[in-house]
Amino acid sequence: MSTPTHTIENLMKVSLNLAAGNAPTGETADTPFTFIYGVGPAGITPFEKALFGRGVGESVTFDIAPGDYCTTVGHLELPLREQTGIAAPDSLRVTITAVVRAKDREVVRAMAAGGSCSDCGCGCGGH
Repeated sequence: MSTPTHTIENLMKVSLNLAAGNAPTGETADTPFTFIYGVGPAGITPFEKALFGRGVGESVTFDIAPGDYCTTVGHLELPLREQTGIAAPDSLRVTITAVVRAKDREVVRAMAAGGSCSDCGCGCGGH
């Protein structure tokens, strides 16, 4: 029996490889990042919207204008920085490496953590 292939939708545990591009330093090596899709306090972020319906092996590239990073990733800004060290890149190449149904306790933990944007003034209310 083969493992079912999932696409990204609400309450899925999503694993990604990220490469951040910054004008002065070039692009970083792929860095893993895992999150639960759709648990943010303000709803789905633009980052999440771009991943919706995609599956393992697919990639998305974000070109991020100065000052738009927090708005783009929303509540995922802090977990992104903590897991990857990435903060406010000029671009972000995202490759999906795994999509599985999240366990109930993982969803509850993600919702309790709440995630929030850092003190960037984006108005997410998570400060």
